[in-house]
Amino acid sequence: MGAFVRFSLLAAAIVSFAPAARAQVRAPLPASPAPVPFSPAPLPSHVPAPASVMWIGAHPDDEAIAAPLLARWCRDGRARCSFLIATRGEKGPCLLPAGCLPDLATVRSAEAAASAEFFGADLILLSLPDGGGATAPPWAPGTPRGADLAATLAAFIRAEAPEIVLTFDPRHGTTCHPDHRAVADLALEAVVLLSAPPRVYLLETRVTIDTEAIAFHFAPAAPGTIRFDATTPLASTAGPAWNAIESDMERHPSQFDAAWRAAVSHVPESDRAVFLAPAAEILRKTVSACP
Repeated sequence: MGAFVRFSLLAAAIVSFAPAARAQVRAPLPASPAPVPFSPAPLPSHVPAPASVMWIGAHPDDEAIAAPLLARWCRDGRARCSFLIATRGEKGPCLLPAGCLPDLATVRSAEAAASAEFFGADLILLSLPDGGGATAPPWAPGTPRGADLAATLAAFIRAEAPEIVLTFDPRHGTTCHPDHRAVADLALEAVVLLSAPPRVYLLETRVTIDTEAIAFHFAPAAPGTIRFDATTPLASTAGPAWNAIESDMERHPSQFDAAWRAAVSHVPESDRAVFLAPAAEILRKTVSACP
């Protein structure tokens, strides 16, 4: 499934982003399988079935949490998909044994392209500074750069014209990462600027990461959210949708080694789900927020 990758030079001029990545990762990334004819099973009536989707995240690899649903929409459902990623993730770890050369931002940019190819999605990769996770990023809402960025995101959404925008819930950002919360806030601000806004759904999966035991714990952020059962088989991969998380992780080897990929396979089947909710509804309700 081919993907058209755009390292946005227009956005670079508007909000002073860093140059686009040019070098390739030393370690080869897995190739996406060629498309084969298939007939996907219909989605349950409570799960949206859009014809076009835009995922808005903060870092390359953020889409992994929603990978089962994105795989169902973009691969099985053949929705027209695009990923808008705000940063190149230069503050993350480097788990490649040979190191991340020439630099982590370049490596992760290539990984983002490989992930987009797997999902058959267009990639809009911006170069806002990675906030690192300790404090709010310098482009968060309320900052001078944040005001300009909301308008920039609105322009990208207008150009892509997705039926649905999927992003984090700004109250928890799934993992409470400040960059996740900031990009979600900006996405919501951007949609308000549009004369014909798309439907917005928020990712209501809460993920707790145990770095000592190398384990993931998945749970809904609130009762009554939409639950996509990730044990559902995908026609495009002949396996359960849950496996899309590991497939996506394989395309981000600088962030996920074999131990982290194995941790996904150890999540109990009862917890294998993606939770989401319409923004207009869930923002009026209480969710599991951050400390």
